[in-house]
Amino acid sequence: MSTAPDDVRYASVEAVLTAATDSDPSMAAQWERDRAKRRAVAATETWVRETGKAFHAVRVGDPNEPRTWPVFDVQDAVSWSPATIILDEQPLPIDAVEGDAIEVRDGRDSWDDITAEEGDSWTLDYRRKRLRIHRRRFSRKPWDDPNTRFCRLTYRYGPLDETVTMTDGLVESVPEDVAEAVAAKAAMRLTLDDNSERGLPDDGQLTSRGSKRAALKEEWEDTVANYTGFSTL
Repeated sequence: MSTAPDDVRYASVEAVLTAATDSDPSMAAQWERDRAKRRAVAATETWVRETGKAFHAVRVGDPNEPRTWPVFDVQDAVSWSPATIILDEQPLPIDAVEGDAIEVRDGRDSWDDITAEEGDSWTLDYRRKRLRIHRRRFSRKPWDDPNTRFCRLTYRYGPLDETVTMTDGLVESVPEDVAEAVAAKAAMRLTLDDNSERGLPDDGQLTSRGSKRAALKEEWEDTVANYTGFSTL
């Protein structure tokens, strides 16, 4: 399960309002700005969830709730000695101070924290997302297969070797096409929030809400496809 800090967004309020209304965002009421901000936050969460491409640190698993951590069987590993796991995301350097943790099962329902044993009990190729666990336990008990649920962890992922600049929750180092796509997704939601029945006849300039939503949706889907390699069609 991936979680992110509250109110992080990849598109500004002004960009969302402009995409939604084609009007001067400075004229928007405060409640409209607040709503646009919420939609930008939600669209950012959708972007991270659908693409796995984060431009800020995103946490996988809650450090305080190990039940939310991804758990791996040896059977799921790509090799057995050492057991090599391919993570779904490109992790940031494992840091216990930040709440990151790697544990191996040392009993039927008990776990041993090996976070501090990098280089001995585990190694991680951060760019290839390859986690190698060098510590293995063996059991002859049929009800305690050591290859089942042998490793669990909580970690962060995001841009490697980059400084993330954030102002009031707005990440400023996001590529322009991503910012525009997130603004389009948020604006698409805004056009559905209220007054959608008041769409104007399409005059060829995308003035109708239906046509605008279609254009916003296309921009979002095209950008998602560019970053994932998969078409949303």
